[in-house]
Amino acid sequence: MYGMMPLPVAPSALLIGGFVVLAISLVATYALTLKSWGFAAGGSIWLLVTGLLGDSGVLADFSSTPPPILPFLLLVFAGSALLAFSPFGKRIAALPLTFLVGFLAFRVPVEWLIHRAVGEGVAPPQMTWTGMNFDILAGVSALILIPFVKRIPRWGILLWNSCALALLLWIVGVAVLSMPTAIQQIKPDNIWVVWFPFIWLPTVAVTAALIGHLAIFRKLLGN
Repeated sequence: MYGMMPLPVAPSALLIGGFVVLAISLVATYALTLKSWGFAAGGSIWLLVTGLLGDSGVLADFSSTPPPILPFLLLVFAGSALLAFSPFGKRIAALPLTFLVGFLAFRVPVEWLIHRAVGEGVAPPQMTWTGMNFDILAGVSALILIPFVKRIPRWGILLWNSCALALLLWIVGVAVLSMPTAIQQIKPDNIWVVWFPFIWLPTVAVTAALIGHLAIFRKLLGN
């Protein structure tokens, strides 16, 4: 039986700092763009709560079925989808399409951080682009599309958005199937994302990308 599983190695200060800066930057970008003190406050509370959960080790207990991390992530992703289709999500969808597409380029630094985590031995090899994670293609393509968004037909953006969302869902699936649970299909174990500050990868970075994709669908397909 699995119990509480620690990080395989101690992460570097650069890796820790990178994830901290990334998470704060994503929350700040949404708050500043929307000019919303409410989002800034809510996002700060979310960072604090999830950070404390990761630091406490509560989510690192894999002895139960299901382990706490699985229902927690299910609630997080479901809540993100609800937020995207809420009145607040409508404000996000009202932002310029160029911004919505360009925002998703934040996945490039995310993937660099993940690759570094793999290099340090903190994350398992399947989590980066040399393994089973191709999400960097979404970030790079978003960067390339920025100057051309207004010239691309709606169906083209919808196609790109669908493919980029599929890449996101793919790596989420790989991450879940790599966790040491009854449904594990991929080795080595993926446990680093249950610890601070890496808990902000699924709870901030992935949710920001998910909300971003759903906002694009909402904008192009009409509410």
